[in-house]
Amino acid sequence: MGVSMINGETAVVGLFGFPVSHSLSPVMQNAGFRETGLNYCYVPFPVREEDLSAAVRSIGALNLRGVNVTAPHKEAVCPLLHRLSGEALFLGAVNTVVRGEGGELVGYNTDVEGFSYLLQQNLAGVDLQGARAVLLGAGGAARAVALSLSRTGVSSLAIANRTVSKAEALASLLAERGALDREKAEVLPLERERLEAALQGTGLLINALSADPWELGCLPRGGPFPLAAIDLRYAPSRLPFLEWAQGGGAAGANGLDMLLGQGAAAFTLFTGEEAPAAEMKRALLEAL
Repeated sequence: MGVSMINGETAVVGLFGFPVSHSLSPVMQNAGFRETGLNYCYVPFPVREEDLSAAVRSIGALNLRGVNVTAPHKEAVCPLLHRLSGEALFLGAVNTVVRGEGGELVGYNTDVEGFSYLLQQNLAGVDLQGARAVLLGAGGAARAVALSLSRTGVSSLAIANRTVSKAEALASLLAERGALDREKAEVLPLERERLEAALQGTGLLINALSADPWELGCLPRGGPFPLAAIDLRYAPSRLPFLEWAQGGGAAGANGLDMLLGQGAAAFTLFTGEEAPAAEMKRALLEAL
């Protein structure tokens, strides 16, 4: 079935954001529907900020099964829903909305599960229990990463950001919600000398910045190097950050499997079925 067999029984899900033309979610989700034979179709909807409330109301009016939510709406959509999952409440952001029985709109955040999936697929051989982690960035993706890391049993987390107050806010959030003791969360500016010291004995280094760390001049080119490094970006395929880390002997991974993991979790929320992750990943790689 899938998008090639759209008919009166097709269940429609989609994506709210602006812009959405660049999104790989339609490619990934529709590949999953085709592989499983589910009569579903995934459609991107460009929704401007001033139209978000009306768009959320349309979910029921148009009989949509649910939608993914991307920038700039992940936080603004929260008060428009009936209920939020624990992760969505913690992060104050939603990336998946499911229309339940009676039209109830429930918001979820599958980015946490997406990062956990990335770790499982790429760093299964790296023991993070009791390890030190350093996170570059404090935005929405970084918040999901920090929550996921707190569940792996890392001993401490250093959060480095250009705006230090945002890193402070993230560290405080982790403590307030009982995810990570405040004394285990260090806050740093994005400065080479401070990061060089922080990288001593680090197990995992994650780049959650939209810019390359080299553009900011914040990483020491000669090391020290972590045991493993992750760049949440997935294009271009050659990332200077990962080349630096792997050149120093670190295991490395880009963010493709986080995209896949959060999408697979959303697939299951929409359909109640297990996502065909291998086929969805093939579609992503072909699109890239």
